[in-house]
Order: sequence, then structure tokens, then C-alpha cells
Amino acid sequence: MSGPRKSETFRRTLRGRGPSKLKLHLPKLKVGDIMTVAHSPVVTASLTTSIYDIVHIMTREGFRRIPIVDSGTGKLQGIVTSTDIVDYFGGGEKFHIVQQKFGGAFFKAINEPVKSILTANPPFVPRTATIADAIRVMKERKAGGLPIVNASSQVEAIITERDLLKIFKAKIALGTVSDLMTSSVITAPAEISILNAEKMMVEKSFRRLPLVDGEHVVGLVTAMDIVRFFGSGDVFSHLRSGTILQVLETPVIDVGVKQLVTTEPSTDLAKAAEVMTTQNIGSLLVIDEGKLKGILTERDFLKLVKEW
Repeated sequence: MSGPRKSETFRRTLRGRGPSKLKLHLPKLKVGDIMTVAHSPVVTASLTTSIYDIVHIMTREGFRRIPIVDSGTGKLQGIVTSTDIVDYFGGGEKFHIVQQKFGGAFFKAINEPVKSILTANPPFVPRTATIADAIRVMKERKAGGLPIVNASSQVEAIITERDLLKIFKAKIALGTVSDLMTSSVITAPAEISILNAEKMMVEKSFRRLPLVDGEHVVGLVTAMDIVRFFGSGDVFSHLRSGTILQVLETPVIDVGVKQLVTTEPSTDLAKAAEVMTTQNIGSLLVIDEGKLKGILTERDFLKLVKEW
């Protein structure tokens, strides 16, 4: 299958603007308040945990990232994300492991230890950190979540963009979706294969890809949709000779979301944040007069935080 048509693909860039009036009204934060909003205890895995098991944990729990720890000491060794899984199963450089080490054999590749694909030396914060510290690190490292460690470097909790959005939603000052959204969005034709969709997502470093039919948005696929596909029984029904390339030729619309949650450019930001937290989704497609005008994500809300 050919790649996305140029007429239907647009470069996604930040607007690079936003009225100075947009900000968050938050109380002064105290040392160590990170633990008041973080998830604890946190699900972790060891360096020898198989990619198969990681995929099933993500699928079962709905996690987009899992800290990897030393099985003996519990110290943080790395992190594996849904994007790492997409990379491994076709999206980027990690796919070479599947092709070269396993000859494309899916059933062998899924039993590879996660240490082969994890991100080493991931950003983290200590349990004594403030929420402000976490936001600063997330913005600087462009991380969607951070492990929280104790004085012995053992993982005690994790904080994510979604956790922050929950505390932001009631404290957002005046502003509309158009002030914060990314206005130029990369899209792909609905019939694109999983393989080509993965390549686009890894190359451009984003987790979401709107799917279009002409000028109309007909679906949305995320990195987690692809992880869930590989973690479900559906993937095995696509296997014939046992090679992963057969699986990756599946149209990505088959694993993406077709019932879209959308918003309009004029929607109040606080209302948009409420929708995202209520629906437990990480983004909203921004539609105006039937056309895609932008996308609003959890990470975009971090742009509101100027000073703490």
C-alpha cells in the first residue's frame, strides 16, 4: 500500500502564540505536593519482562507508559511507552530487531525482553518534588509522564499529563480552544496500513493521527489503539504464515476510533478540559463547518503554565 497522499497530509506545527491573558490560577504549591496527585502504587516491570507481557499490561490497564526497574533493587532503569511499542512493531529503528533478529517472525519477536526497546535514563522527579517541578521537567523533556522515585531511586509513583489536566480544568482562566490548539495537523487517508501509519507517528513524534476521506475526518488512530490491537486476539486472526508484515498491512482504520469526540474553535477551554477528563481521552479534534481546523491535546494545556 502506498503512503499518504500529499494533498491529504499537512505538517503539524505549534501555533507559537497564545494571548498573554491565558494562564492558570493555581495556589502556591508546597514541597512534596507531587504525591498528592500522582498514582501510587505504580505498575512496573523488570528488564527481563517480555514485550508480549508489556503489551498485555498496557492493554489491560490502559497505561501508555510503564517504568522498568531492576528486579532485585527496584531502582529505575528505564521506561517503555506506547510509542516504543509502535516503533518496535513497524514504526521506526526498533523494527530492525524484529526483521534482523527474528526474520519478521511475530511470535518470536513478541517474546523479546523489554530491555531491548526501553528508553534508558528517562526523566523523573523525586518524591520531594512539587507539581511545578514535574511540569517543568515534562515541558523541557517533552515527556507525557514521569516516574517518581524515593531517595534510593526506587519507583514509588507516576504522574502524567492527564493527572495534571484533572487539576487544571477548574482553574483555567478565560480562553477558547482556538487560543491553544495546534492548527496544522498531519492527517492520513483512512485506507493507510498500520505499517505506514506507525512510520508517520514515529517520524513526527506524535501519538495521534486523524484519518480522512477527502476533506472529511472519518477516524482517529492513537499509539494506544495500535498497542491494544497487538494485545488483543484480533491480531492473531490476521496472521497467515506468522510474519508481522502481514499483520501490518491491516488498514489502520480497522483499529482506530470511528466515533469521534470533537469540539469547535470557539469552545471555552475549561469546557474542553472537562470533556477530555470526563471522556478519559487525551485529545479533541477541532472541527468548524465540517472541516478539521486543529487538534487540542493534554500537552497543549501545559503551555498555559508560565510561572509557578
